[in-house]
Amino acid sequence: MKKGQIQLLIDNWTRFDNMKIIKDVIKSALISIMMSMCIFVIVGLVFDQIGNGNFNLDNYRFSKMVLACVITGLGFGVPTFLYSMDGIPKFLASIIHLGIGFTIYFLVASLVGWIPTSAGLSACLITIIGMIIVGIIIWVCFMKYNKNLADRMNDALNKMNS
Repeated sequence: MKKGQIQLLIDNWTRFDNMKIIKDVIKSALISIMMSMCIFVIVGLVFDQIGNGNFNLDNYRFSKMVLACVITGLGFGVPTFLYSMDGIPKFLASIIHLGIGFTIYFLVASLVGWIPTSAGLSACLITIIGMIIVGIIIWVCFMKYNKNLADRMNDALNKMNS
């Protein structure tokens, strides 16, 4: 193989690798947006039941909250590319990923009224702690799913090689 052919292979591999990362980021972002929307609907149903069917979203609040769900989904979905980077330890990738996701969530939640500041400090803390717990539970479920998937793939490869 000539030097030019090797460089062409490297360039094509790099493009393939970058396209895979972009595809994975888009997939993760869409999954995160869908999860954010599902949580929004479930919380909306709970508040509708608590309020005996008197749950009002006026002044474009519903539209603002849907946009907030999309932004929150992007905040948690886009940073998942960190897990595919070899130079970053998984623990650090997790801290950065969740740090970005929670920061974006709390900024957006403050803007659209998801943190009930008018209900007092206790209600704010319960909301914040509840969101952190939900976020960590979702993260743990995805980590377990991906570890299980990797284990199954490794078992299949080991069976093929033996």
